[in-house]
Amino acid sequence: MTSFMTPPHDPSSPTGPAERRQAFRLLFLCLMATGIGNNMLFAILPPLARGLAVPEYWVGAIYTVSAVLFMTMTPIWGALSDRRGRKPFIVFGLSAFACSTLIFAAAAWAGEEGWVPPLAAIFAMALARTLFGGLGSATNPSAQAYVADRTSPSERTEALAGLTAAFGLGAVIGPTLAATLVELVGVPVFMVIVSATVFAGAAAVWFKLPEQSPPKQQNRPINPFKQFAFGADPRIFAFVVYGCLTWIVQSLSLSTLAFFIMDSLGLDESEGLQMSAIALAAGAGALIVAQLIVIPALKASPRILMSLGAFLTVGGFALMIAAPNYAGIVTAYLLISFAFGLSRSGFTGGASIAVEPEEQGRAAGLTTATAGLGFILGPVGGLFMYNQLGHVVPYYVAAVLSLVALALAWLHPQIRRVQNFVEIKPEP
Repeated sequence: MTSFMTPPHDPSSPTGPAERRQAFRLLFLCLMATGIGNNMLFAILPPLARGLAVPEYWVGAIYTVSAVLFMTMTPIWGALSDRRGRKPFIVFGLSAFACSTLIFAAAAWAGEEGWVPPLAAIFAMALARTLFGGLGSATNPSAQAYVADRTSPSERTEALAGLTAAFGLGAVIGPTLAATLVELVGVPVFMVIVSATVFAGAAAVWFKLPEQSPPKQQNRPINPFKQFAFGADPRIFAFVVYGCLTWIVQSLSLSTLAFFIMDSLGLDESEGLQMSAIALAAGAGALIVAQLIVIPALKASPRILMSLGAFLTVGGFALMIAAPNYAGIVTAYLLISFAFGLSRSGFTGGASIAVEPEEQGRAAGLTTATAGLGFILGPVGGLFMYNQLGHVVPYYVAAVLSLVALALAWLHPQIRRVQNFVEIKPEP
């Protein structure tokens, strides 16, 4: 049984509060850059696919290929960071992300110029995303574990919310930049700029991020089956299941939103890029508000954040189904994204609190892997339902999954136990 007594920072790593704040800010900026690169795809890919006359399900396939590797590898990278330290894998993941973005840019350029057939360009883009999913996935669990190493249980949910908000801020900037700069310089040049920015972040982490904590587990075997089996540990099982449900719902809404806007409003590819980019940026802004403003103000337990997030998600999809116009669609997506900010911070912080200090990398890897599972099932399933069953059917399914998540968050005994610990523990 875990004691939950994770110290504010490792006694063998005497970093003070000022140094930790500086380190967290650097990680924030790096994850924001990867958020820009990752989330711009949700605005760029649907119009790009339509311009290449490629069916929508190929867009879903690109998301899914990357997500399979992301889900498979993040628990391994997290466990490796327990053995080798956090910093090397943060740098490695950032560098791999930058390389994958360069390859994606080359594929998009070749497709737009007609140098390769459209399906060949899409195939090359999918290969680029496999590089991100397999290797770029090292960054997130290692960064989360780095923060968990240096925060107490009572402050961890808020600290992790601040870190994951960086990706959300990138989600605001990415679609907005895509809508602005793609018209000026084109998709390939824009992606090269993003790649260079992430490379610069990797260099800054290598030279500037303090890493004095020794590895926690020198002899743990790195076996993917054993890492996934850790997800069945009673301490974190409910958080992992909740995370899977939450990410399926989120990826479904992300992958269908641009198509839903274009089809509901009768827009062409150029107009669709502009309008969907605005909606995506607004939603990401709502997520940031949830993580950087609302969560620190609430000081709520993981259970409350998870329950409130799931409840608001149901309301958001109900509004999406009934939305009569563009304003209604954007308002619904704002609510869904705000709710996701609460939910994600809740289950990520709860899982971290539930395990021992030497297990932080493994726990971070599993909670990050839930995003991979979400992007395996959400885009393909959502776009299939969208095309074959009706444009609003995916949102009915998402509302039902959110109701299941709400019941799990409110009723599961382990989630309640983590809440009780957070509430009774004195501040360090």
